[in-house]
Amino acid sequence: MDYVCARCGKSVSRKELNALPGIKCSHCGYRILYKKRPEVIKRLKVQ
Repeated sequence: MDYVCARCGKSVSRKELNALPGIKCSHCGYRILYKKRPEVIKRLKVQ
């Protein structure tokens, strides 16, 4: 699962997060990360 940094916008992988102590961006050190949403569009049948 990938995360996106709120400050620099770069993608951070789960493996990079485990390498650092705490949860922070490996590029800029910012501590607010968002989960990357899948690009799959969900279609539901409405009655």
